[in-house]
Amino acid sequence: MSIFSLTIWRPTASVLTLLVFFLGCGKDNNSSSQPKNSQELIISAIEKQRIGAYEEAIEILHQVVKLDPKLVAAYYRMGLVYVEMDQRNKAITSFNKALEVEPQNLQARLKIGEVYSKMTRNDLAVVEFLKAESIQPNNTELLFKIALEYWYDQKLKESAKYYRKVLAINADHIQTHLNLISVYEKLKDWNKAIKEIEISERLGRETKNDHAIAIAKRKLAFIKGRMGMTDKDYKRKTQPPFD
Repeated sequence: MSIFSLTIWRPTASVLTLLVFFLGCGKDNNSSSQPKNSQELIISAIEKQRIGAYEEAIEILHQVVKLDPKLVAAYYRMGLVYVEMDQRNKAITSFNKALEVEPQNLQARLKIGEVYSKMTRNDLAVVEFLKAESIQPNNTELLFKIALEYWYDQKLKESAKYYRKVLAINADHIQTHLNLISVYEKLKDWNKAIKEIEISERLGRETKNDHAIAIAKRKLAFIKGRMGMTDKDYKRKTQPPFD
């Protein structure tokens, strides 16, 4: 036989078995890189949400709730995705599902209120925020939200009540004092409005908040002019045809 002849190698049965084993291991490794538990799936959904792949995020979250129908985090995340998609009713449904599992979940309750507020359903927003208040009664940010929703709904006495709740916890909350000026102005409670103006100016000077000072001064000038007017006089001066 020539020295240039080739020797053909034929794998034995045992070698073939080993090759099949290692190839099989490779397939298992690939599959194990795919998310298998709820936490991994939620992380994947968050990433999809981050890049704007909302439908994919929702699909993944539906997989999660099939695996674990009582996983609050999945329903809450689904609600957040729907908010970004501007699908508000679906967002509310998702947050409510989280609350069915965990009725004291403050964040889900707040989100429902915020969605209703965006829908200008201030009456429904107040309902949700009041439920949230029962969970966390001394949350000044929440109390401020309630006061604001009552203001939007022109329930002035209720709005004033909740602004005062904020001040009972934080007497120097300057935005609350500024907002109360408008509430008392609408109620024609001029003395209280002027008192809030004085407090706002003082806090503005102490915190070097020129914007707050300017608002308070404008309000003072308006109220001083308004105090001596009847409603008829006010309408004649502020609505056409002007005198």
